Order: sequence, then C-alpha cells, then structure tokens
Amino acid sequence: MNYGRLLVKINRLSAWLLLVLVIIFLISGYAWYNRVVLSLQEARYMHTQLDLLLVFFFLVHALISIRFTLARWRVGHSRLVSGLLIIIGVAFFWFILSIR
Repeated sequence: MNYGRLLVKINRLSAWLLLVLVIIFLISGYAWYNRVVLSLQEARYMHTQLDLLLVFFFLVHALISIRFTLARWRVGHSRLVSGLLIIIGVAFFWFILSIR
C-alpha cells in the first residue's frame, strides 16, 4: 500500500472517530447542563476528558486534508509540506496541552 492510500484511510478513520466523539461530546454537554440522560458526574467526566481526543482527531483530519489540498494545487515540495504540517500539528497540540 502506498503512502497516499494510507493517508486516505487514516483521514477517513479520523473523520468517523471525530463524528462519534462530537456526538458524545454534545450529549454529555447536554446531560451536564440539563442533568438528564447521564448522571452529573458521568457527564462532567466525559465532557472534560474527551476534549483532548477531539482536538487530536480534528488535527489529524484537518492536516491530512490540507496536505491533499496543497498537493492538488501543486504547492511546495510534498515532503517539505508534510514536515511543516506535522510541525504545525504538534505545536497546536502542545499549545492545547499547555493551556489545559
């Protein structure tokens, strides 16, 4: 399997996981606010602990999609663009960890 096909599969998997996490995040936020569906402790725990996973899968999905878009537009050398996007992703995730 080549590098492009692997990135497509990772991108699709991250999109599906992101969808599931957003739904859980919304339900836990609603349950936390209205005290229905889940207990207060469960809703608070889920809502506050899922944010890192949500950010991680968002970054994976967005950065792979940006890489494909830049390749389609023929912007830059592919390895340089990939390296810069990885650095940007790590920097953003580190920033989120530092403010958490």
